[in-house]
Amino acid sequence: MQSFASTQLAPPAAYFQTAALCCLVAVVLIRAGRVWRRAARGLLAPDEPVRVESATAPLPAPARAKGNRTVGRVYLGFGWFLAVGTVVNLVNGFRSVWG
Repeated sequence: MQSFASTQLAPPAAYFQTAALCCLVAVVLIRAGRVWRRAARGLLAPDEPVRVESATAPLPAPARAKGNRTVGRVYLGFGWFLAVGTVVNLVNGFRSVWG
């Protein structure tokens, strides 16, 4: 049977700070990916009309171009990758606290 030497873990605060940062960036990337996959509109206000001086400009038709969906999927992929990183950092943080 093989035995693995346990490595020295970093302080718990380092893992929890990294997990918080990963979670924040993951949420933003997943939100951006969903917006871009549906239609290439702004991230903060995707459905609000644009105001030009005192008139309201009409919204453009939703663009369902292949490039927009690809960009959205790339954002989603990076976002979910960071979500997994959040879980890994939380597990390592708790391991560092308990042992």
